[in-house]
Amino acid sequence: MSVSLSGLVSGIDVQSLISNLSAAYQAPITLLQNQQQSYQTTLSGWGTLQSSLSSLQSSLSALQNIGNTNNRSATVANASLVQATANANAQLGSYSLSNIVLAQSQSLYSSAFASASSGIGTGTLQIQVGSGATQNIVINSNNDTLDGIAQAINQANVGVNAGVVYDGTGYRLTLTGKNTGADQSFTVAVSGATGSLGSLGYPSGSSGGMSLSQAAGNAAVSINGLLVTSSTNTISGAIPGVSLNLLQASSGSTTLQVSASNSGFVSAVQSFVTAFNKTMGTINQLTAYNPQTGSGGPLLGNAAVNSLRTQLLNLISNPGVGLSSGASYNSLGSVGLGLTSGGTITLNTGTLQTALNTDYADVVGLFGQSGQSSSSYVQFSGASSATQAGTYAIHVSQAATQATITASSPFPSGGLTQSESLTFGSGSQSVVVALASGSSLATVVNTINATLTQAGMTGITASDDHGVLQLQSLAYGSSQSFSVVSNVASGGTGIGTSTLMASGTDVQGTVNGQACSGSGQLLTVTGPGNALGLQVKVLGSSTGNLGTVSLSQGLYQQMNSLLNQALNSQNGFIVAAQNGLNSTINGLGAQITTLQQSASNQTALLTQQFAAMQSQLSQLQSIGQYLNAFYSAGSSSSSNSNGG
Repeated sequence: MSVSLSGLVSGIDVQSLISNLSAAYQAPITLLQNQQQSYQTTLSGWGTLQSSLSSLQSSLSALQNIGNTNNRSATVANASLVQATANANAQLGSYSLSNIVLAQSQSLYSSAFASASSGIGTGTLQIQVGSGATQNIVINSNNDTLDGIAQAINQANVGVNAGVVYDGTGYRLTLTGKNTGADQSFTVAVSGATGSLGSLGYPSGSSGGMSLSQAAGNAAVSINGLLVTSSTNTISGAIPGVSLNLLQASSGSTTLQVSASNSGFVSAVQSFVTAFNKTMGTINQLTAYNPQTGSGGPLLGNAAVNSLRTQLLNLISNPGVGLSSGASYNSLGSVGLGLTSGGTITLNTGTLQTALNTDYADVVGLFGQSGQSSSSYVQFSGASSATQAGTYAIHVSQAATQATITASSPFPSGGLTQSESLTFGSGSQSVVVALASGSSLATVVNTINATLTQAGMTGITASDDHGVLQLQSLAYGSSQSFSVVSNVASGGTGIGTSTLMASGTDVQGTVNGQACSGSGQLLTVTGPGNALGLQVKVLGSSTGNLGTVSLSQGLYQQMNSLLNQALNSQNGFIVAAQNGLNSTINGLGAQITTLQQSASNQTALLTQQFAAMQSQLSQLQSIGQYLNAFYSAGSSSSSNSNGG
């Protein structure tokens, strides 16, 4: 009898069977992975949009303060004589510049000495620059050489630079004023002199003195025939909005031309147009549909993206917001910006240039924040992101003032009857001003101003108020305060020996009835309402109703606000979409992981079961082979026996 199981074992392809079953388990996993990849593509699209909008917002910054862009240029025909700059306040025009004289500082030199390191005498050098205080420099055995004297003068910082020069025959001490201008001339007196120290005085005395190599002098230039002078080679204010830097003395003439120059403004607008069109191209690509392939961009049909695109384009085509009535230019289209059928914008630079030359303020209001006042006493200073466009009434209840001290009596007609010292205090600083006997009011004013400037107390100035000494802070407001006291009770400047104190006051008022805070002349709206954050500067001393300020919100404010809403990291629609997609992708990932683990477990179980089956079949096959062999052997033995 023959038994065979080999056919049963060899007829099963176990590996193929397991692979087919594993593929069946993988099918739902693949479906979820495809969904996950689709969501990843959409998430990437949102990231691309976010990046593009951020770049557009960055480009907008050039429009934020576009009104500060200088729209004037100044050109001098002979640039080697004068350099000129002009700001936005400069009037267009042509000016003749002639008879240029450069400012000079005073220079002195001493007689020749055989050595720069040998002692020449002791005593005290007394240097006075202009009408400033006299500075004493003690010369003793430690510094009585030319080198030592020069070093002592430089260390004293008295407004004069000292040096030692060898001219081929001997060593000379040189003194040069640090500043130019006729009022910066200086004198050198010598007291208690021994040896040759007395020869260092100027003007020359009985013991000789230093020689003048260059006198202190003012710069000068004739502008359209009118002589203008300055203590430095820079002249500002003679032509409003124009600053002149004199480079070379000349008896001839040249021409200054102040022209319109809007290149900076146009360049800023061109940069914005480029960035805007790039962003619109990105949006169009993300939302595009291809009818031939039946596929579209990752953000195709998204209502929020389509709404954003519409709003961005509307900002270009809508009228300006908050412009004053009767504005010459009231839309971006009127100054050269146009929309194309593809959703991009074009810029006609010629039209923009013409508009800027015609009405600069109105054009500024279309692109950036701009404020215009109806009163010469009120200037627009700024606004916050909360300030709404509109026209606001200004009411001032208290004007800002400077800290002011006025002497209690008129200045003596014959000058001070005795020397007097005034001690000024401001914050932690104290400065003593020494006034010589016989000084006139003009001299006293000059001495006070020069001494305070040298000491760094530049916020206080002295003046002649109809024959009475007046002291005043340069700035306005309650933060401005100072004190002064004299060592002379009466008959002098009129300050007296009792300390006088002065403080300024801050402006107070309302804007459209909204509460405001004042700091100096600056009035800031702090109360709730449309004008919140508006800042105006109130000039002069007038109170009451001071006209209106019209605030326009240009393209920058409107588009920046729209982009802020879209890009808000807390509640912007882009972040909301990204968070939703990330949540979905993570959920799918968890499902995929679960299914993959289940498939792996099932495959392992099948592999184990088929292995067990194969093992059993193998055993059966072995038994079958044994039985076959056994019966085959039995049959053979029986046959042999019968034959014998």
